[in-house]
Amino acid sequence: AALGCVLAEIGQYEHAISALQGALEYHTDYADVHFQLARLQQADRNFQQAIRHWERFVTLSPTGPWADEARSQLQFLKMKLGSSAD
Repeated sequence: AALGCVLAEIGQYEHAISALQGALEYHTDYADVHFQLARLQQADRNFQQAIRHWERFVTLSPTGPWADEARSQLQFLKMKLGSSAD
């Protein structure tokens, strides 16, 4: 997970996503990894995957310090996808 965050910080987004996905293979309930993956997938315009990870993060950490941001991003993406379907 830490490697994924470092890779994201230096702009190696594809490698960061891979590292974070690898972390989830061993720790499927690692809320912070879901948060980071949601951010990266959203930045990469992979909105369905971003929604999946935002939702999982909120499930795992409903009252945590980033829960409001996650809910806000979920609302934004669902609205964006809903309007693009028209």
